[in-house]
Order: sequence, then structure tokens, then C-alpha cells
Amino acid sequence: MRMKEVDNGMYDAMVKIADKMDKILCSYSGRSHKSVYLDIDSLVLFVNLLMCSEINMQEYLYVYDPDIYEDETTVNIYQNLAPQTRWRTGCHTQIEPIRMNALKQFTDMGIPVYDDYVYYSDAESVIECGEILPYEIIRLFTSREKLNKLYVFPYPYRGKDKKSSYYSFEPTDKARDEMQKYTEQIYDKLCGIAEKDSLI
Repeated sequence: MRMKEVDNGMYDAMVKIADKMDKILCSYSGRSHKSVYLDIDSLVLFVNLLMCSEINMQEYLYVYDPDIYEDETTVNIYQNLAPQTRWRTGCHTQIEPIRMNALKQFTDMGIPVYDDYVYYSDAESVIECGEILPYEIIRLFTSREKLNKLYVFPYPYRGKDKKSSYYSFEPTDKARDEMQKYTEQIYDKLCGIAEKDSLI
């Protein structure tokens, strides 16, 4: 869909959803802070699929546990998982309890493994605590046959007035087809560029 073909009302709705995705998918500040607006093509596809309900997004509220280190089950899951990941243990940085709080929400889904992402094989689900861009989500769903849902944990609010949320994204078969077409177009473009470069 070309932006010129989008009427003003639809354009405003797309921008509103894109802004919300920026807050959900890119909520962690720091040196490597990103924005969903980094790649407009993948953002437009992702937002369009959300608007057409081809990607089902749900919000879940949870109580952030500031005393998560006292939860032995969660701490054990984290410590067993950390060596498989780039995660570190015992540093007591801000991100460590955020990840533990995320893991705590899924203790009923079994023990996760690390396979580029934190993956729960029984539920065929991935969780992400950190920034993930639309093109990374598209690549995630097109590169894995057995993936039902992606759960994203934005930076949590821990004040008295604000609640912590996490979100799930679940594509329909049609969405998977559209994402696959998009990745194939990107691949074809890259092959075309590589072929031109080889002729120079």
C-alpha cells in the first residue's frame, strides 16, 4: 500500500498505531535505543496487518514484583537460562529484575530455552524483554514454523499510579503469507543489488 493512496483518516489511524508500537516495541532507553520508524516499509506492513486484524494484539496487566529475587522458582529459571543467552547473573542491573518479572508470568508454560529468543516450546511462544523492530518480528514469524505468539514486555511502570503491561502478537495465516511475500521481495532486491555489484 502506497502512502499516497491512503486517505487522511486512515493515515492518522496508521500514525496513531505506529506511535503506540514505538512505545511498546522500543520502550528501553540507552545507547542503542531504536525506533519503529527506522524502517518505514516494514512498519507500514506491520501496522496495516494490525489494522486489518490479521495480527491479533492483546494487552495483559501484571503486578511488577520489586522483590523478585525472593522468588526462588523464577530466580532458578533465570539462572539456568542466562548461560544460554547474552544475559548476565548477579549484576543486579535494572534489566535483570525486569526479565525475571517477565519469566514469572509464564511459569505455567514450562521451562524456556534460548534459541535466538527465549522460547517456550510447549506453547510455541517467544518472549522479548527489550527492543524489537517490526522487521525483526516479521523475520521471526517467517523463519519459524512452530511459533504461535510473540510476547513483548515494554519497560515496566513501577509507580503507584501506573500499571505494568505486556503484549502478545499472533498472526493469522494470511498475515504469515503477507510477511513471507515481503521477506521474499527484500531477498530478491538484495540479490539484485548483489548481482549488479558483481558486474561492476
